[in-house]
Amino acid sequence: MFDLYAIGNKVPFGIIVVDITGEIHYQNLNCLNILDTDQSGKKFIQEILPGNIIIKVIKDGQFVISTHNETVLLNISIITGKLGMILFFPNDIYSELISKSSKVIDLKQELEAIMNLNGELVTITDADGIVLRVSNACEQILGVKEHDFIGKSAPLMEKNGVIKPSSTKYVIENKRKITMNQVTKSGRRLIVHAHPIFKEDGSLHKVINISKDVTEIENLQKQLEETKSVLDYYQQELRILKKKDQEMIYKSKAMERVYELACRVADVDATIFIHGETGVGKEVLARTVHNLSIRKNAPFVKINCAAIPDSIIESELFGYAKGTFTGANKDGKKGLALAAHKGTLFLDEIGELPLQVQAKLLQLLQEKRFTPLGETKLVEVDVRFIAATNRNLEEMVRDGTFREDLYYRLFVVPITIPPLSQRKEDIPFLVSHFLESYSQKYKQYKTIDKEVIEFFMDYEWKGNVRELQNTVERLVLTVPAQHIKLYHLPEKFFLPPSRQAIEVGENVDFKKEVEQFEKQLIIRALETSSTMREASKKLGVDASTISRKVQKYKINVAKLQFLM
Repeated sequence: MFDLYAIGNKVPFGIIVVDITGEIHYQNLNCLNILDTDQSGKKFIQEILPGNIIIKVIKDGQFVISTHNETVLLNISIITGKLGMILFFPNDIYSELISKSSKVIDLKQELEAIMNLNGELVTITDADGIVLRVSNACEQILGVKEHDFIGKSAPLMEKNGVIKPSSTKYVIENKRKITMNQVTKSGRRLIVHAHPIFKEDGSLHKVINISKDVTEIENLQKQLEETKSVLDYYQQELRILKKKDQEMIYKSKAMERVYELACRVADVDATIFIHGETGVGKEVLARTVHNLSIRKNAPFVKINCAAIPDSIIESELFGYAKGTFTGANKDGKKGLALAAHKGTLFLDEIGELPLQVQAKLLQLLQEKRFTPLGETKLVEVDVRFIAATNRNLEEMVRDGTFREDLYYRLFVVPITIPPLSQRKEDIPFLVSHFLESYSQKYKQYKTIDKEVIEFFMDYEWKGNVRELQNTVERLVLTVPAQHIKLYHLPEKFFLPPSRQAIEVGENVDFKKEVEQFEKQLIIRALETSSTMREASKKLGVDASTISRKVQKYKINVAKLQFLM
């Protein structure tokens, strides 16, 4: 065995060879003398040398120094995982060997330190790619124990997917150093620097690979990029929230898109055209655009084209000179267009603008200048225009009641606000906002039951946000309890449309009941309208009739309309 039988008894130290089970395969005479034993029978190292570490050395493929009495033991793994050897040196012989081999030991220690100092994976292979040495980071990085790695072929490990691609294979084939990325079987990512070592005759001797695990660095880089992306998103959201008008309350995706579009166009002076049903909050959106724009510190001037009589709307919008007509202000009047200089002019209910005024408005939109009534000199203004209506202007253009050229001048950036029935997820947030607002305004702090919120979400709000707002205010003012419950809601919420009329009973005061019904009908129409003119159209009567009835029944119109 390894020619030990021939030379074993000629060396001045003891030799014993054991396998992984501890069975002794060979002992020379010096070993028999040191251990005071013989070669007869099958023996195990645990019996004659209790507490020894040779089996561990064989498993781990190590070289370990230990002692036994006054003898120094060199535990050596001959074949990792299979066979090992113990050399027994008396102290005097060991000291002499150490003094002669100190340079070798120093070199070995330096090599071990270099390979294991920085925690990187270091492998040394021969010219055929067989692994000779590996640093102790092998198991941590590759998931393979050192003794299972040593003696293996690097190209074969690439084929088996232990690590790929093989830097050793590249160096052997190309005879030059390489830096490349590698991936281990466990999915870790490495950057490896492979260096060829040549003999004096120029042939390849060994290959040294130094690999750095960059998995965590790449993960951190990815996390950093994701964090930066999230940070950018929230910074953008923060900028929007800082600019956001607090009256703009929404949760739905539909209103989110409306608000995002408003944000995008706020700082450009393009004319915005807002369309939506009565009560959806067109003025709120117009004010939001103004407050998000660079004109936010300048005036926001609103003119309700439906609320001003046709006979005076031109003078209200463009102003007039001194003494222009009887009954006018003796000093003349500055029009709303000039009042909005450097700011925003909001033309609400633009569809109600008389045809004779539309031509003059077109000039204002195109040229940013106009001529006040009674004057000949043009007045220039710097104004941003926002128009709004609930009417179909395209149909009005076809009917000849609205100028086509004005329509296209207004229809630059169209924004449609969906009715409340199409964004019911906004209702709880609107209710909460209105409840808090009116509780503070009237110093009557109320809470609202979950059942009421659920009922509101199922209810058909024909008057949209305005009707919801009016309802919340009425509940804050009229409900005596602090907590508003479902039974506190007015009866109209629970009656179908066909039942919302007076039921005939005994001793009915016909005139009084008719008047009460008429009053409720007018209130309902006013709640869902921007103006008396609009309410009169819904009821099919003249505006003068509505005005007369409002006075007769002492209806507080101002309290019914909050989002004009």
